[in-house]
Amino acid sequence: MKKAKKSIKRYLSDASKTALAAFFIIWILTFIAFINTIIIGDWVKIGLSLSALIIYFFPDLISYKFGFNFSVTLKITFYLFVFAALILGEVFAFYGPFPFWDIILHFLSGFVIAGIGLSLVEIINKEKCRKALTLLFAFCFSITLGIMWECLEFTFDMTLRTDAQKDAHVTNISTITMQRDGGNQPVKVDNIVSTDIHLASGEVVTVDEGYLDIGIMDTMKDIFVNTAGAAAFCCFGIVYLKKHGKNTFMENFIPTKS
Repeated sequence: MKKAKKSIKRYLSDASKTALAAFFIIWILTFIAFINTIIIGDWVKIGLSLSALIIYFFPDLISYKFGFNFSVTLKITFYLFVFAALILGEVFAFYGPFPFWDIILHFLSGFVIAGIGLSLVEIINKEKCRKALTLLFAFCFSITLGIMWECLEFTFDMTLRTDAQKDAHVTNISTITMQRDGGNQPVKVDNIVSTDIHLASGEVVTVDEGYLDIGIMDTMKDIFVNTAGAAAFCCFGIVYLKKHGKNTFMENFIPTKS
């Protein structure tokens, strides 16, 4: 136990003061939000705030346990991303009034996760790998995690009745469900003004501005944006690999092994 305490103290003493300051500021702000959710009594938001408080420790835990080096830029980006996604986005509902909020976060996640994928190739693979294959792995790694996240959102929505996959209003649809002769030709329904939803209780709920899509458009938009972020990383990654990670701003986004 004493050796562990000494090693932790040594690790903290070697850590960047800027990264530590950013960590404590964001952690305290998140803790305040956590207390606020307890006062309100919203269990979903309590869980999100508590998750954020724990997730902030991940970079330092990984660095301490496995010897990975995360740059100050990457650490601060991680803290801000978690705070913007879970606290501002979900707890304080920034996704509603600020449509670009979700787009920025998914683009950034696609970019950063691709960097992690590239670092995994360089760390695990002892022999030099072709640059094209390295970038392809980074690209696919980012997209795979992005899709897994969307599957997680869908699971939450179906089991906990959350709304992680945000709804969208659609005014035009094509569907074979309305094809009465059993064919496979989609029926096109255009210029939908409103939709009436009849409940078992007899109540009728009217959806204005068209048909209510319950998540597919949000999911596909997130996947496209995540893909764009991964593709953007690969474009800069070409320069990074050609210069062997030296004197490029990309080295700030790629973890290394001690």
